[in-house]
Amino acid sequence: MIELKIPKLGLTMESAKLLSWQFKSGDEVKKEETIFVIETDKVTFEISSPADGIIHPIAQAGETYVVDHTVGYLAENREEYEGIIKDYPAVILPLEETVEMQEKEKTIEAVSPTGNITPDKRVKASPLARAMASSHSLNLTEIKGTGPGGRIIREDILRTIKEKEAIGKKEQFLPKAVDKDFLGKETLETIPITGIRRVIYDNMYMSLSKTAQLTLHTEARGEAFVDFRDRLNKRSVKEEIKLSYNAILVKIVATALRLHPKINASVRENEIRVWQQIHIGVAMESENALVVPVIRNPDLKSISEISQELNELIIKTRENKLLPDDLANGTFTISNLGFADIDYFTPILRPPESAILGVGRIIRKPGIKNNHVIPEARIGLSLTFDHRIIDGAPGARFLK
Repeated sequence: MIELKIPKLGLTMESAKLLSWQFKSGDEVKKEETIFVIETDKVTFEISSPADGIIHPIAQAGETYVVDHTVGYLAENREEYEGIIKDYPAVILPLEETVEMQEKEKTIEAVSPTGNITPDKRVKASPLARAMASSHSLNLTEIKGTGPGGRIIREDILRTIKEKEAIGKKEQFLPKAVDKDFLGKETLETIPITGIRRVIYDNMYMSLSKTAQLTLHTEARGEAFVDFRDRLNKRSVKEEIKLSYNAILVKIVATALRLHPKINASVRENEIRVWQQIHIGVAMESENALVVPVIRNPDLKSISEISQELNELIIKTRENKLLPDDLANGTFTISNLGFADIDYFTPILRPPESAILGVGRIIRKPGIKNNHVIPEARIGLSLTFDHRIIDGAPGARFLK
């Protein structure tokens, strides 16, 4: 008999939400087959079976459990399974999970035109794809899988979501059968505030309600910044490593924090903690949600090392493979919206950090040099900080 527990996926992980079970009690599972899915700190993980056996869940999907909490058992054979179910009560699945299990078990009478299902076979989809499809109200039988054997995977769900969004945007411009004399308002879409969206919802509210946030804006010349990146990339052509603006920004910010250490601080009860280490988070988008993976000690690393770590974090974010430790213990955050042609914005602090830098696009504008108007690259910078512990002048000097 093997106990199935909430795994500790990092030093900072203390608990996780059990999102779903992929099998019901009595099902036979194979080693490395996904048996349940958990979510922690805006990241989702698929937990694989440690061995072949017969599964018996005892924990409720949708509930949060501490690390090492036993959520089920894996029996080696039927005799051992019968003994387990006598000693441990079976889990009662929520209605939606019960329906999903029934759908998973029932046979399909007709061949799907998508090629995902055939008579007497189940829809083949990864647990993560199933969870994503459920949260976006997608019908798996209408999605073509591109995984092994036609299995529906995460990328298929993301592609379908984008296609539906594109169709939705087109439909916005189509005539609708709407009564022009109707004075009320009707719901177009209802989006539940759950999962990752709930985490963001709570964190942003706490950030704005418990700190005194002030944002300073400035515009800097970007000619040297652009030239520096170009020169670095020319040097690294042979290594086939393309350095990003974000990697250079991380190094610049880390250097500035060493010169202005009190910006690298947090409030703990009635104390201001100025941190010895500099750990800079870089905001990234993941499945329409915001995650902030952290670069550790960038002040002690080269730009090439920072760029490599940043690329690895980007890949892990896209593939939904971030670990809790990848997101923990940040002391400062950078949020770059230059890709969206944004010049300035007011970034919101990421508790318990006390400062965040918003970066806008690099754009060529008229500038003055030696009393002559010349075109030059300019970049918008926005620094938000907690005015309770960082005064305006020190914040302005750091930004300068």
